[in-house]
Amino acid sequence: MRAERAKQLLKYAVYRSIGETATALGAVNGIQGRTLRVLMYHKVNDQPENPVTVPTTAFAEQMSHLRELGYTVVGLDAVLDHYVEGTALPDDAVLITFDDGYRDNLENALPALEAHGYPAVLFAPVGYVGEPRPLPHDEHLAERGVVNPTLDWGELRELEQAGVRVESHGISHRPLAELEVDEAAREIAISKLRLEERLGRPVRAFAYVKGSEAHYRPVHLSLLRQAGYDLGFTSVSGANGPQTDRFRLRRYNVEPYPPRTFQLVLEGACDLIAVKVTVAGTHARRALNAALGTSSK
Repeated sequence: MRAERAKQLLKYAVYRSIGETATALGAVNGIQGRTLRVLMYHKVNDQPENPVTVPTTAFAEQMSHLRELGYTVVGLDAVLDHYVEGTALPDDAVLITFDDGYRDNLENALPALEAHGYPAVLFAPVGYVGEPRPLPHDEHLAERGVVNPTLDWGELRELEQAGVRVESHGISHRPLAELEVDEAAREIAISKLRLEERLGRPVRAFAYVKGSEAHYRPVHLSLLRQAGYDLGFTSVSGANGPQTDRFRLRRYNVEPYPPRTFQLVLEGACDLIAVKVTVAGTHARRALNAALGTSSK
């Protein structure tokens, strides 16, 4: 994992450099016109050599930083009202999201959320709810004994009762762009129906698996609309404004950043990194990972 750690440290240094430079040049002034920042987390635990993880203490610190920096954490209903009904959001609104449905979101993230009274959203791939098998991108970790269990239906309901709303992340945790259109339509529609049956309420938001511009296509936005969703979340970095396509909402992928880097990311000073999740950027990142002998989600 030395190469993975080296890549992580290099990335943090690049983000900090880009952010400080953009701030010094006044290049983030336009962020004030954007009304919503969405944070994207995956695992919250303290297992070493476990990619896409934010340690428990670091997560708690980031939740504290949000309040200290003057951000207002909102729930999904406020975001739905904003993009569907045109209702204004509070200044510096932040939505906290989790992808993949890991049990550590209940065990480790929820206490920090409750300590601050923050709502959140969890996007669950229904094919892995209550299943002992690892998610596809965790299979190589399981072979090394690094286990990341997923939530079962009872635990999802427990999260809902605590203010973490459960929405759809498909069924099989496969990017829609890798599926035939009819199979993608099934992932989108059946996952919604299954969640609604289990949770007893409408499911209105979908998070694209992986979520870069290489992992979904315009046809999938139409399929979301046809299935009855109101919002779609990508993993493209950046803040969202009132005119942002509500089926292409951007999110900041959050890592165990140092406090200043976390602040710069939230301020939009690092939005230039969104190039890495364009189609061209995705291919470039894969080539870099191959050269370093590392992998990414």
